[in-house]
Amino acid sequence: MPSRSMRKVTLFTLFFLFSFQLLWSQRKGSLPEDHLSSAELASHLRFLASDEMLGRMTGTNEINIAARYVAEQFRMAGVLPVPGLNEYYQDVLLERVTLAQSGRLIIGKDTLLHRKEMIVARGSAADLEAELVFAGSGTKEELATKDLKGKILVTNYQGSSLATAKWKSAAEAGAVAVVELYRGNFPWQSILQFLGQSSFRIAPDGKQVDLPYLLLNDAQSVYEAALAGGGSVKGSIHSEGVLVQKVQARNVLGMVRGSDPVLREEYMLLMAHYDHVGAGLRAGATPEDTIFNGARDNAVGTVALMAAAKVLAAQPPARSVIFAAVTSEEVGLIGSSYLADHFPLPLEKLVYTHNTDGAGYNDTTVVTVIGLERTTAEERLKAGAARYGLGVIPDPAPEQNLFNRSDNVSFARKGVPAPNFGMGLRSFDAEIAKYYHRPADQADEHFDFTYFSRYCQAFAHAARLVADMKERPVWRQGDPYEEAGKKLYGR
Repeated sequence: MPSRSMRKVTLFTLFFLFSFQLLWSQRKGSLPEDHLSSAELASHLRFLASDEMLGRMTGTNEINIAARYVAEQFRMAGVLPVPGLNEYYQDVLLERVTLAQSGRLIIGKDTLLHRKEMIVARGSAADLEAELVFAGSGTKEELATKDLKGKILVTNYQGSSLATAKWKSAAEAGAVAVVELYRGNFPWQSILQFLGQSSFRIAPDGKQVDLPYLLLNDAQSVYEAALAGGGSVKGSIHSEGVLVQKVQARNVLGMVRGSDPVLREEYMLLMAHYDHVGAGLRAGATPEDTIFNGARDNAVGTVALMAAAKVLAAQPPARSVIFAAVTSEEVGLIGSSYLADHFPLPLEKLVYTHNTDGAGYNDTTVVTVIGLERTTAEERLKAGAARYGLGVIPDPAPEQNLFNRSDNVSFARKGVPAPNFGMGLRSFDAEIAKYYHRPADQADEHFDFTYFSRYCQAFAHAARLVADMKERPVWRQGDPYEEAGKKLYGR
């Protein structure tokens, strides 16, 4: 039997260990993000990336279920609806564009077929014949020198956004169709495959441009040479037209009012896209698995967003916070673009965007922040990750232009500081390629749930630290978006 003195030593040791553990837990557990449940986070991820969700494609019932799931998590956490919206939803009316099955373009004696030498990408049914008018690159200055009324405008292709602008300008000038000559970096077969899929766009307000728009493969500059001389060349277009269907999409928004009586009038945006690329027999699919679950891209970000909403609602930071799960990133950054153009609060009150998105991970010791060094929030992001034992690295592949390929750019273009917070990506290696936009991207035994939990904690805590900054975070001097920021904030 232990002596009384031994019992005293044992009790003292137990008391000391208990006291040390209590002090340690108080030091480490003083914030709600320290207590995020790994099991709860994993449960969210497994649901959003489940086979039953069929890849959360824009325009499907499954993405509507995902939107409802996020909204109810916001509600349960005590996150408030944003004033002026339909509860937690910002409706985004889209159009799904499906190409016609057949069509032909005749230039002189050449007959060019739809989905072979050319593709009818836009416009209603057409059966027309008109003179072809070549206008170089199709700049405003070049178009101004041409008589386009009743003519088919032909220009060199300069990119999709410029193509849209030329299409609209041609319609205003009275043209009956637009043909662009393609000599780009991507092989023509890749262009056919890409444009051959259904695409989405924000439904335009008011009168819509409806004239045919064709993209013609002119790799050898044969048609440019034939038309650039200025002689009269006739052409004809015969097309069934594209099919345009209305699609209702949703951004899911909520807010937490800040704790500081002054800084709460400023806002920080936390954002993640919750859509993915769906299911079906497409590149990467196999007969055994046609569901692109999208665990890493971007169910991870969606869960991190919900986790941040929960902990910041439990203990609000100084500034107010808007949470946005945005739709349709995978089909052209549509949800974030709409949100940036229709922000429900004065945009100049939005001081920072904390976006989370990524292609996956191949280093579980770090997070990768695209644009890390581009704003004055850099040290807060590093501190947010360090609390959970994670390092922070900047863009590992600047040549990929990753900053401008995710939702963060929709707000950066407006002038709002907006890096992208992602899982640990060192390079685009085989580990990334195995899962990126592939059916293998699942929440299964190959997924690192321990790292995922720490990632969610890091994302939430970094957000808190930025929202608590006394001075607004700003673009670093010389950044490409610095001038937009000065214009937005009047500095």
